[in-house]
Amino acid sequence: MNIKFRFATYNDKEEWNEVAEKSTYSEIYHSYEWSQLLEKTYRIRVFRLIAETDKNIIGILPFVYFLNPIFGPKIVSLPFADIGGPATIDEYNVASNKLTKELIKIAKKWNTKFIEIRSLQENAKYLSNFDFISSLQAFTYRLNTTKPYNEIWHNYSKKIRHNIKKMRNMGLKAKEAKDQYAINTYYAIYLKRMKDLGTPPAPLSFWHNMWKIFHPKGQMKLVFTVLDDKEIAGFIALLFKRKLYFLLNVSLKEFWKYYGLNELLFDWYIKYACENRYDLVDFGRTRKGTGVQRFKEKGWGTKRIPLDKYYLFLRGRMTNPLETALQTDNIYAKAWKKFIPTPITPVLGYLFRKNLGDA
Repeated sequence: MNIKFRFATYNDKEEWNEVAEKSTYSEIYHSYEWSQLLEKTYRIRVFRLIAETDKNIIGILPFVYFLNPIFGPKIVSLPFADIGGPATIDEYNVASNKLTKELIKIAKKWNTKFIEIRSLQENAKYLSNFDFISSLQAFTYRLNTTKPYNEIWHNYSKKIRHNIKKMRNMGLKAKEAKDQYAINTYYAIYLKRMKDLGTPPAPLSFWHNMWKIFHPKGQMKLVFTVLDDKEIAGFIALLFKRKLYFLLNVSLKEFWKYYGLNELLFDWYIKYACENRYDLVDFGRTRKGTGVQRFKEKGWGTKRIPLDKYYLFLRGRMTNPLETALQTDNIYAKAWKKFIPTPITPVLGYLFRKNLGDA
């Protein structure tokens, strides 16, 4: 098979997305639009490597090249995303190996220190052929929503059902956002939560750009938990290929006494997925050993799937510095929480993420 490689242009957008739609290994982060979101928000270039035969695109691999003066050059597929790496049309699965080999050639040519690929563990076996090693183990949780909602509801743990019913009885409601102005309300909650965690936030433009790109296509939803007409929690999800992706759930700490305020939002989306014929709900990347992991494992009926980062070190051995810097229980997070005023965190967060990526 004669496979050629090149970088995609905007003229390839439609065919690129056709591969993203058809491939068994693709996620929403492989879509052309997700790369556009990153480029528009962070003013970085997303390189879109394609494999083609007979002028037909059979495989895609998006990545970002970071040239940082402190940590040096690196390639990440894909930053600001749970999953990256190659995605191929199923009958051309051999192209995954060839795309990865081409990526390594590019990395060496650009004198890159290391390559990072984010992947479901079950799809990453081929990376061992190139001496990639796994690091920073995390998980995602997936719920089969092809069954009727009532059946899924009864498979929740008794505690989850109790909390949801209790919240409803106390007057808490789930309310879907209808216009882009709701992003500002969500962001106010998000900023407070990121400060609590000691995590550099994404800029407001990231969420507004996401709305502009995905919401008109019916691929984004924002839902709030509301108490007495006040939004006390918000949850953004994306939709792609009959999958519903939980992106980020944030809530105001002073309302945590309402134990089911987050369960209410999870249940809203799960019910929506069932009623609109989505095959699964992806609960999103979750760090091992965190409170979020315990929350997602406590009785939703999900399947836990390892979701790792894979590294190929080309010059020495070095890990992504944000793996440490964005942990919630280390000195960096504590310093961020204590010394960085909330109003300037979006600016600093933007600069960190633009130059380093995310953890």
